[in-house]
Amino acid sequence: MVHDRPSADISHLLPRGWTLAVAIVATTLLGVGLVSLVSLLSVLLDGLAALLVMGPAMLMGLWLVPLFRFQKLPLRWHFLLGSALGIGAVSTLVLVLGLAGFLNRPLWVVLLASFAVSGYVRLRMLLADASPVAGNSSEEVSSAGASGYLWFLVIPFLVLAILAASTAPGFLWVEEGFGYDALEYHLQLPKEYLEAGRMGYLPHNVYANLPANVEMLYMLAMIVVDDVHDAGTIAHMIHLLLGVLTVFAAWVAGCERSPRAGVIGGVVTATAGWMTYLCGLAYVENGMLFFGMTAVAVLLRSCERKCGMGWIVAAGVLAGLACGCKSTALPMIAMPLCVMAVVGAPRGMRLRVTHGVAFLGVTIVAFLPWLIKNQVMTGNPVFPLGNSYVQATPPGFGMAETEAWDRGHELSARERTGVSPRLRALLNHVIGDEDQRFGPAIFLLALVGLFGRRRDRVDAVLLVMVAIQIGVWLFATHLLARFAVVLLIPFGVLSGRALGDSVGDRLSIWRRVLVGVLVLGSVWNAAWAIRLYQREGVAGAPASLIYNGEVSGYGYLGVIHRDLPEDVRILLVGDAKAFYFKRAVDYCVAFNRNPLFELIDGGATVDELLRWLRDRGYTHVLVHWSELRRLAGTYGFSPPVEPTQIERLFGRLLGRGLSVVQEFQHEAVRGRYVTLYEVSGR
Repeated sequence: MVHDRPSADISHLLPRGWTLAVAIVATTLLGVGLVSLVSLLSVLLDGLAALLVMGPAMLMGLWLVPLFRFQKLPLRWHFLLGSALGIGAVSTLVLVLGLAGFLNRPLWVVLLASFAVSGYVRLRMLLADASPVAGNSSEEVSSAGASGYLWFLVIPFLVLAILAASTAPGFLWVEEGFGYDALEYHLQLPKEYLEAGRMGYLPHNVYANLPANVEMLYMLAMIVVDDVHDAGTIAHMIHLLLGVLTVFAAWVAGCERSPRAGVIGGVVTATAGWMTYLCGLAYVENGMLFFGMTAVAVLLRSCERKCGMGWIVAAGVLAGLACGCKSTALPMIAMPLCVMAVVGAPRGMRLRVTHGVAFLGVTIVAFLPWLIKNQVMTGNPVFPLGNSYVQATPPGFGMAETEAWDRGHELSARERTGVSPRLRALLNHVIGDEDQRFGPAIFLLALVGLFGRRRDRVDAVLLVMVAIQIGVWLFATHLLARFAVVLLIPFGVLSGRALGDSVGDRLSIWRRVLVGVLVLGSVWNAAWAIRLYQREGVAGAPASLIYNGEVSGYGYLGVIHRDLPEDVRILLVGDAKAFYFKRAVDYCVAFNRNPLFELIDGGATVDELLRWLRDRGYTHVLVHWSELRRLAGTYGFSPPVEPTQIERLFGRLLGRGLSVVQEFQHEAVRGRYVTLYEVSGR
């Protein structure tokens, strides 16, 4: 007989019960308040707004768990699976209704309210039906409780994560161009969809064709709070919550081994510098990590307990949702998990093939909404990836742009020549990362988890996952440090397994040594994370500092919003960071075919260019000279034009229909920075 009744292990959802949890939360909030009262206020306001989006989704997901017909589950599994399935379902719903043009606030407020109410009903049912835990020895429970105090190591990282999340996009981090991707597409695309009233193909921004499960949550937050430009901090809080859920998933995964393994795995994951770093970016990695870690937890339970097909199907759904967050999840999460589904199956080739095919099929189905969207809009389901083979040519993107895309994401000539340069990149960006965002402890504990005890097939498949992820990073990406963050999934689980089997007096000293490694490693990571934040952090800086032009480098936004009327239309040349503009703007990312550059490349005359500007209703043109020079030296433009050509052209346009409103300089930039022009004779 199939049941979904939970076992009442809620006392172990957090170590030493709710008293310890409250102490950790209170200490964290006190730490945030001591550093920045603005950040503390942001937690209360923007964090609440994020919960208005995430909470109903997580509660509604509790109704989806019984659909997989699991046997009796602990409450932790109901909470984890309900959160993952609910968030994934709401993201997909936003996509479907967004494509249909249903992005109005009243509809979504009603939907979220109904999700919250129905989910609360389900939660009450689960708590009322909970029955005593079977099979947990008193030794395991006490061991988990003693290890629970290790959660205090998470506090400085949670403080830093909140400080980073409370800082508006555009202030952090240097390596990411101060969140350039968020301002160019992670937040800009939801803004454009809301302004248009529906989701659609954008010929000026190729990134709109990448999977965007996390961006759907950001857009939903913008709808609920009825604001765009100040919603970036809410997006950070959503990303922070996804990071917290990733740690929760690591804990659940470890608990399949033992309560102590759960604590170690969760703490190791939470104290990695990458978790605090990513919370200061309105990106998608935490969503990918959450779905990926949850899928691993599901397959670990299937391997350890020889569970049925429902677990394979659930893992496939979660892997597909991870792919819906970021395309790299397909080879770096879904592919190794497919191996895990096959190897982890009970003996019998037929059953293993069945598990592999089922997992792969369900993964594709869960990822299918994004594939269908791209196929309909571009003719390539994974556009712009693989377009040199499919050769889709939607508006604004042809084969010349495909070649530029492939060229822009290639390795350098030196890195392509052999294995040694790639291995040096692995050493420099992952193991010896200059900001120590993995740290040595997670590698040491993972190695102990693999080689410090007798290995089983779970260890083998986790090792395969590590090998596949490193191989893909080395040979199928352009070696960005952030792309290796998926290694937190297998390393976090392996670290938990390093201590999870250590019981008895004979191993007590060894266990203490490993705990000491974890503690010292956490202190090491915290020191590096604090150092990074002190170097770059501006706790609680609001978005208004940027869109009011009070931040160095953004003075032109202050002039535009303060001095120009609301009905102006601005053409951005070079700059694609359009998120903070409160006036109508047109832009084009470097990889799309630029209409203005097409005219220049075609030899258009001054009069033809002026007529083109006027016919399209442009009242002003903003030329970002610094960005033009940077992009010309990296990705290039389509069609190819040089900044000097553009500068000569605008010099010829002066006095012929174009006049300078204001020149803007930046103390850190040599040469011209930004010029705002006005188009006359409209």
